[in-house]
Amino acid sequence: MNVISKIFRGDKVIWIVALLLGIISLIVVYSASSALVVRNFGGNTGRLLLKHAGTLLIGFAMMFLAYKIDYRRFAKFAWFLLVPCMALLLYTLVFGKHINAANRTINLFGISFQPSEIAKIILITYLARQLVMMGDGLNNFKEVLIKLALPILVTAALIFPENLSTAAILVVVCMVLLFIGRVKFLHILAIMGICVVGLGLYLLFDAAKTTISNNKAEKAKTEGVAGVETFKPKQNRIQTWANRLSAMGGSEEKVDPFDDHHYQQTYAKIAVATGSVFGKGPGKSEQRNFLPHPYSDFIYAIIIEEYGIVGAIIVLLLYIILFTRVLRIVHKRPLTFGSFMAFGLGFIIIVQAMINMGVSIGLLPVTGQPLPFVSMGGSSMMATGFIIGMILSVTRNIEDEKEQELQEIEETETETVTTEETDESEPKNRD
Repeated sequence: MNVISKIFRGDKVIWIVALLLGIISLIVVYSASSALVVRNFGGNTGRLLLKHAGTLLIGFAMMFLAYKIDYRRFAKFAWFLLVPCMALLLYTLVFGKHINAANRTINLFGISFQPSEIAKIILITYLARQLVMMGDGLNNFKEVLIKLALPILVTAALIFPENLSTAAILVVVCMVLLFIGRVKFLHILAIMGICVVGLGLYLLFDAAKTTISNNKAEKAKTEGVAGVETFKPKQNRIQTWANRLSAMGGSEEKVDPFDDHHYQQTYAKIAVATGSVFGKGPGKSEQRNFLPHPYSDFIYAIIIEEYGIVGAIIVLLLYIILFTRVLRIVHKRPLTFGSFMAFGLGFIIIVQAMINMGVSIGLLPVTGQPLPFVSMGGSSMMATGFIIGMILSVTRNIEDEKEQELQEIEETETETVTTEETDESEPKNRD
């Protein structure tokens, strides 16, 4: 037991939460991916189970790697890697692999991953470093704009065109981090205003580009150009978001709940509604055969269907417990690099988890956010594992400092006792 305690130091609760989330992931992904097994693995469930188990092991390996690194080294890494990371995001935007109508992934040495997952870690770590390094510069809007706002805006702008939800989450988390980092509220409002203006300009550009593209295609169809007989007008971003919002049930228009814009949330709602208190039981989900991504985007709906409200609450509590342990770090080491980094990284996990859950139960429009450390997906699994490892590295350092302090106290007391015993053992002078 002592050997295990020495290997897995730091916050034991976070270790346990990560282990439980990994076990839940293995069980639920195996159950939710029946359609994927038939489509990609010829019905061989063992192959998919081994593949996902391998992904989980890599996630835990990344967590252990980050945990073993002194968290203060991450400040230097983030400083040097911020610009190369932005270049990688730009490359992905232009040359990325086209999956689910978006260029979000790239292949490097045969491995497919999403650079946005790396960008989240680097940007938050960079901001944590700057919040400590800037000192009085936090009151100077020009310095805040150049050293804090500019990296946030550029990173978010490079992610936004292909992954709105990730960019929005990142901006929100960064704004909260700036707030607890003592940046003036008026400066934060100004940065948010720049984001809103940038979003508006992009939407106008996207609407104009989509209109021109549709007009050209419609003209080609009218002129009988080959290859455009089945032309279907594309939607701009505003129309896409409007359809997602209407899918939540807020629209008064009579719509088909199983059309292209509504069927995902319709089947998710069916899964949630039929889950009851204790669920249908492991492996007995029916909606996994109809949902397009039951093992990632809608995995929480499958958890509710198979394990009921009880299972849903347990998963929710695990994320809440994880974040409360992060808040303990902030309380123990306020206004330090470690606390800023741990808060930002822990906050982005809890926000992403809440959004995935909100989408699954119909409270939020479809965003495509996975459930951290539970949903199937290599990039998300490795990034989340590394994030938890970084947080554990901070807790390990706190534990080491506490043990060192106790050791110094014990050594001081031992020296005091030895001195007293020596004084008592010396013969007294006789007159």
